Amino acid sequence: MKKLLTAVLVVAENSFRESVRNKFFTLFAVFAFTAIYASVLAGVMAVDQEARVLADFGLALIELTALAYALFNASSVLLKEAETKTIYLVFSRPVPRWAYLAGKLAGSLLTTVFMLAVMGLMHLALLKFRGFGIPQGYAWALAGSFMKLAVITSFALFVSLFSTSAVSTLVISGVLWTTGHFAAETRFLAEKAAGLAAVALKAAIWLIPNFQLFNARDAAGAACALPAAAFLSVTVWVAGAYFAALGLLERKEF
Repeated sequence: MKKLLTAVLVVAENSFRESVRNKFFTLFAVFAFTAIYASVLAGVMAVDQEARVLADFGLALIELTALAYALFNASSVLLKEAETKTIYLVFSRPVPRWAYLAGKLAGSLLTTVFMLAVMGLMHLALLKFRGFGIPQGYAWALAGSFMKLAVITSFALFVSLFSTSAVSTLVISGVLWTTGHFAAETRFLAEKAAGLAAVALKAAIWLIPNFQLFNARDAAGAACALPAAAFLSVTVWVAGAYFAALGLLERKEF
């Protein structure tokens, strides 16, 4: 068991290092700094609500920047290793597929944590430069963003195993990300609808993650912890996506 856990850690570490060394990571880091600096300019125009605008706008940009890279990484990491035949070399050794997939997922999530931490520090430095302290609930806001990114990253890994290209994976994952932010609206429509439309909407409620559970960012500036349902939801979605991806990976001929 210890050897298997070591294999997971090795794959995760290798995946993390490749992501950090990737030229796209540098591009996104530069973009994040530029975008957050733009939020400072927007905050100047807000006058009395400058601190609130800086906090909300900065956190939103951090989440979107991390989302862009997380989806790019998750949609291409397995495809790239299959195209370069690296995956054949890995499976020629005593590395079970579940350990390989767990390592790739862990590496992707670790990259997300690293990105959020770096951009969060940059954001706080800019807030301090403007004369503001750390907003209340800031850590919870970043935690909520990570949970949403964990769900969409694990889903993207799953989709990448049956999609025809990285682009299609990005599109499908992007649709899930968008619809996941309208879970409350979907629930409202399900209550008002009738017939097959009501059945379809009620099914969608169970098949689409409720990202509004993780929106602690909306409460940045007030002490607000994430609800227990958020932790349960991210656990179920990440685990479900992982085992679904593992089922597909086991059927692949590598």
